[in-house]
Amino acid sequence: MLRRTLRAFAALALAAVSAGCEPFAVTYDAAREDVPVFRRSTVLEPGDPGTPAELRVVAWNIKYGAGRIPFWFDCWGDRVQMSKAEVDENLSKLYAHLRELDPDVLLVEEIEVNSRRSAYVDMVRGILENTRLNYAAYYETWNSQYVASEGVGRINLGNAIFSKYPIRRAERIRQEDRTDQGGLTKYFYLHRAVGRAELELRPGERAVALVVHTEAYDNDGTKQRQIQQIRELVAAETLPTVLGGDFNELPPVAVRLEGFPDERDEAVCSEDFVQPPYTPHVMQPFYDELVPALALERYGTTEAEQSRYFTHSVLGPDDVNDEGQSGDWNRTLDYLFATTSTSWVPGSTDVVQRKGQRLGGDAGLGPVIVSDVLRLSDHAPVIGTWRLTP
Repeated sequence: MLRRTLRAFAALALAAVSAGCEPFAVTYDAAREDVPVFRRSTVLEPGDPGTPAELRVVAWNIKYGAGRIPFWFDCWGDRVQMSKAEVDENLSKLYAHLRELDPDVLLVEEIEVNSRRSAYVDMVRGILENTRLNYAAYYETWNSQYVASEGVGRINLGNAIFSKYPIRRAERIRQEDRTDQGGLTKYFYLHRAVGRAELELRPGERAVALVVHTEAYDNDGTKQRQIQQIRELVAAETLPTVLGGDFNELPPVAVRLEGFPDERDEAVCSEDFVQPPYTPHVMQPFYDELVPALALERYGTTEAEQSRYFTHSVLGPDDVNDEGQSGDWNRTLDYLFATTSTSWVPGSTDVVQRKGQRLGGDAGLGPVIVSDVLRLSDHAPVIGTWRLTP
């Protein structure tokens, strides 16, 4: 990614560092570091979590509030930025859907706070002020003063954890960077991280939430090593823990492994965005060692059965691929897991795919979805009610 980026800035970057000026990009040297916790302007009463505590958890990659606008690195469009009106319209629909889902804990990937492509809108503050969530921690993964490639400009992208209950500590845990890039590209590239938050449900009762978003386009095994690190981090937790996010990896039982309908035979935006082969086996330990919101048995054994739990598509329903097919969900990349001292409420877990869907299936606990979810992002939310007992 960004292979054509900033060669002209190499000398400037060196000069800036030498002169002690603010760097062009943040590189995050600390293995673990605390990050600030933000609070809603008016904190709302979260309600009693129950005994045992039950929390509705949602994991969602929100595509920096872009809805289904085709960006240049999607390989289907040429957009690099949005107007504030476009961002506000997209986010208003996103906020409405979050109010509909009403999570107690929200794990968000691809959220921005000060980026040119999203009109410098603070999406962390936006979610806090437009939902019933009270607290948030933001974990930067890409903070560059200026990215020259395709006119991207200023960017501040990351992941976030939101909670109705107080976040008593929030940590950014560094993940391994790619090794298959040149020095300059690596400097301006994303620096993946796990976000960790300790939630205080009531005095003396705490739980941990982890949000993840692993590498997508590496050819050196970085993603697999990042996934292994996540596994080790969860195993080291002593508090009840919920883990969720975009793993950029298929489930172990996935039928289709390549040739997805929104892929192109040749890269038209950049070779840096060619999807390397998936390695679904690396997800198996999460099903063996943790409690998945969606057990492997639910996926089924055919692509038609598995489509009910797909969470990603590059193309939206208003666009067509080279064969004239409209965009729709076509693979599973997003997950929720919990530690084995806890469980998921039966009938509460699902992938939120489209308007009119009853969450949990025909026998599920509902509600019936009102939002046109397929047009809100290139990822679908994963949802479940997490019970802090087996």
